[in-house]
Formats: sequence, C-alpha cells, structure tokens
Amino acid sequence: MMLVTLETLKKHIGGIQTKLSFDTVLPFVRTAERDFKRSIGAELYDFLLSDTSELRECAEGCICWTAYDMALPHLKQRVGDLGMAKNSPANTIAITKWEYVDTREANMAMADLFFESFWLTLEETRPQVWTDSESYKIRRSLFLRSADELGSYVPLVGRNRRFFGELVKFIQRAESLYIADSITEPVLEKLKTRYQDSSITLSTVENTLIEKIRFALAYLTLHEAYPYLPLLVDHEGVRQIRKKDGIREEDIADKSYRQAQRRQLWQDAQLYLAQLRKFMDQNASAVQFPEYYTANLIEEEAEDYTHKPHILL
Repeated sequence: MMLVTLETLKKHIGGIQTKLSFDTVLPFVRTAERDFKRSIGAELYDFLLSDTSELRECAEGCICWTAYDMALPHLKQRVGDLGMAKNSPANTIAITKWEYVDTREANMAMADLFFESFWLTLEETRPQVWTDSESYKIRRSLFLRSADELGSYVPLVGRNRRFFGELVKFIQRAESLYIADSITEPVLEKLKTRYQDSSITLSTVENTLIEKIRFALAYLTLHEAYPYLPLLVDHEGVRQIRKKDGIREEDIADKSYRQAQRRQLWQDAQLYLAQLRKFMDQNASAVQFPEYYTANLIEEEAEDYTHKPHILL
C-alpha cells in the first residue's frame, strides 16, 4: 500500500496532463516514498496510511513534488530500440533552458514548503505513535530541528529543507564546540535528555534556556558552515557556484564579501552567547543547573588559619 496514487499526484500537481500514465512516473513515486519513509520512520509512515487528517495531505505533497521533480528530466525524452528521441506533438514548442531550470527550482520550492508544513503539523498534533518512536528522539537530538526553525532565528537563510540538510553536521559541531562550553557539557546533556523525552514537561526556565541556545546556535551554525556552502570541491579545484536566469555558473570565489559576512555572523553569535551565559549566571544554583554553578559561580573559599598553630609566610 502506498500513500500516493495517480489521483493523489494529479490533485497536488495541477500541471500534469490527464492522459499521463501512472506507470510512467510510478518508479519515481516509489523512490520518493521510500525516502520519505526513511526520513520520518516506519512507525509514523504506517500510521499515515490510515490517517485522513491534514498531516496525511502534507505527507502526500512531500512525496508528490519530490517524485515529480525526479521524473521531470526523464519525461522529455523516449528511449527505445532506435535510441533516444524527443517527442514534439503538433502545436507545441520546446521550452528554453532557463524555463526548464526555473521549473525544477519551483518544484523543489514546493517540496520544501510541504516538508516544512508536514513537520510543523506533526509538532502541533504530536500523535503518540510519533512521540514513542526512535525517529522522534533522533529528530530532537539537535536544538535546531528544521529549516523552518532555523529561518525563524536567522530570516536571511529562508526555509530551504535541502539547505538545512547540509547544515545538520555543522549544528552538531556548533553544539559541541560552543554551546557545551558555554553552559557545561553535563547541563547540555541533561537538558537534551529531558527535551527528547515526550513524557517530560519542561519547566519555564528550561524552555527559556532552549530558546537562548537556539538563537546562539543558529548564528554559530552558519558561521561554521559559511566557508563551505557555496563552494564545489573536486579534482578540478575549488569553485564558487552562481545561478543567473536559471543558468548555473562556476568561477573563483570572491573572498572579501564572504569574509565580511562571516565576521558579522560571528559577532551576532557572540552577542547571543553572552546573553546565554548571563541567563545561566542568573539562574544556576546548587539545585538548578548545579554543574554550571559548581564550575563557574562558586568561588573557592580561602582556608581560615585563625586559632591554628601554623606560620604564614
């Protein structure tokens, strides 16, 4: 059983002609659906098969637009015994390269939108089959969980799921290098453990701490990732990728602008890290965040030698 049928595909993608055979795009639908199942976990996928809510509709949109974009490059040609050929029905003309590239970018923009809507709806509804799954813990293993969350803290990056996928390793790096150092690793690990457990209700202080972590983490992630994102590195060297009017271009990277913007990201990150440490200083105690309190706030008491038979030199 599959989430997406031909009727579902046509419902979500209005540009598909009614005479399109589902067998033509079925391999791509299956591939997109398998990838979607891996990303959300088998438990939630099985739940969606019998679900009829908005969550199911968002899931269908994710699969449909991904499958459509995967199929599109292959629909413009036919391969048979005589080789590869392109159909040209009467009263039709071939589209230009920029129109084709623009269409594929628009396809993925729709896929990104549906994925973000799916995750947002999932967090709002929180079905038990999801909160009890291992996939739930994996998704909450980082304090920035989606492109939508990242975009809410750093609006300039937009809400691109593909871009966020490239950032995950840098989120992990920033948490390890900066956040753990700022609030101590034991505090971070305990907070994350409670954050991952759906049965635990976090306190107001814990929720505020997570919010302050996210602000710092968003800018730190971009700072760490910035040197690598627009660059292509292979046997031909290092190039910068640019797109103009749907045309992809590669040239040598310009350093000055990139360095200035990265410095600004670092300065913003330091601002939020300072606010994070200030919050910890104000709220840590022997009972609340004791590891941070012990490591940063307790001053070593000087030993009192009064009434002791020792000579102080």
